[in-house]
Amino acid sequence: MKKLALSFLVVSGLFSSAAFADLNYGLEFGVRSQSGDTDAAGFNTESLTGMQFGAFGILPIAGPWNVRTGLLYTQRPLTVKTGGSDGKVEMNYVDIPVNIMYKFEDYAGVYLGVNLAINMDKKCGLNNCTVSDVTSPLIPLVIGASFKFSPNFGLNVYFESASGKVATITGGAELKNYRAAGANLLVTFD
Repeated sequence: MKKLALSFLVVSGLFSSAAFADLNYGLEFGVRSQSGDTDAAGFNTESLTGMQFGAFGILPIAGPWNVRTGLLYTQRPLTVKTGGSDGKVEMNYVDIPVNIMYKFEDYAGVYLGVNLAINMDKKCGLNNCTVSDVTSPLIPLVIGASFKFSPNFGLNVYFESASGKVATITGGAELKNYRAAGANLLVTFD
């Protein structure tokens, strides 16, 4: 809970600064298809759908260049199969995007950057399974595009990739190389 409160204070401090009078901000919520790998013998993974929601802000730098940031709750679930049984491994994060955005127009832009993903909770649905050694902060690379289809509504589509180890589950299976593709509905207040 302390991590969540600290993240909220940092991001809200950025959004409330008088220096960012031209700030574009809003809420976003949507779904993401999450996948990952394991190289442990006898373990396989399958992708699952998770949710993402939170607040975002676009801070102007110069001309069409902006910083896109926010505070997002992100689910990163995965199905793990072993020995005829399968279970859901759930890891939930608070993400702080740090992206450079190029806006073609006020209503459309593309961005590239990272998310600072702080793990909030974890659980494993396999029998006698625990999740340990969770990488936090997880720092996935993100590429995306955002556009408005009306004055206060839009869409954000993105691809995210986190290379390397993400967590270990009982039995020594290492979960790694998480990838996700997602789409979020945007509600803007600018």
